[in-house]
Amino acid sequence: MSVPFDMKAAFAPYHIARRLPLTFDPERLSRDLAGVDEAWWGSHEGPYHDGNWESVSLWAPGGDRQQQRSFGAPFAATEVLDLCPYFAEVMAAFPCEKNRVRLMRLRPGGHILRHSDPIHQISDHLLRVHVPIVTSDDVHFHVNDQRIVMRPGEVWHVDVRFPHEVHNAGIHPRVHLVLDLMGNAETDALLAGAASSGQGRLTEYFFGQLRQVLKGEGG
Repeated sequence: MSVPFDMKAAFAPYHIARRLPLTFDPERLSRDLAGVDEAWWGSHEGPYHDGNWESVSLWAPGGDRQQQRSFGAPFAATEVLDLCPYFAEVMAAFPCEKNRVRLMRLRPGGHILRHSDPIHQISDHLLRVHVPIVTSDDVHFHVNDQRIVMRPGEVWHVDVRFPHEVHNAGIHPRVHLVLDLMGNAETDALLAGAASSGQGRLTEYFFGQLRQVLKGEGG
């Protein structure tokens, strides 16, 4: 039995994180954030946190602000996005199809535990982009064991296939606007002008995919 496996991709270097040549107005981002009803925030799904990681969806299947999934009904704006015109401008700055778009909040003292995201299960073209809104020097965001410092209004592509983790050691919540984008020629051009924070290999990630395929075929 032969299982397809891209050996070249498994050993190629990939950018851990890249700062894109775009910036957004931190004050306008904060203004939109202030309009988000506190009751709309819900615990982030998944086991990779200590209970202090929360989200609210702006663009989601069925236009449901509580929906965190990447699949389902056709994607549409939620009532949150309808109240946040600058967030809509940020989305429009990326000329590509959007998957889910969320506000992600990590409360003071909160931990996002070390993990990798299987984005190939959504699409091989998916890019995860972060726009920090509220952050501080006490936020420790590590990707592949390297600290990445992101400032409000900056735009970062983070390759979440690498192991990553976050600890908010500050006294204020950390809030990012996180966009899942379907890459195309326009996003490729943005990434070509981005500043890299270093490279690594995703060998374990690709071999993990292979193990899952073999496990499935083995019954």
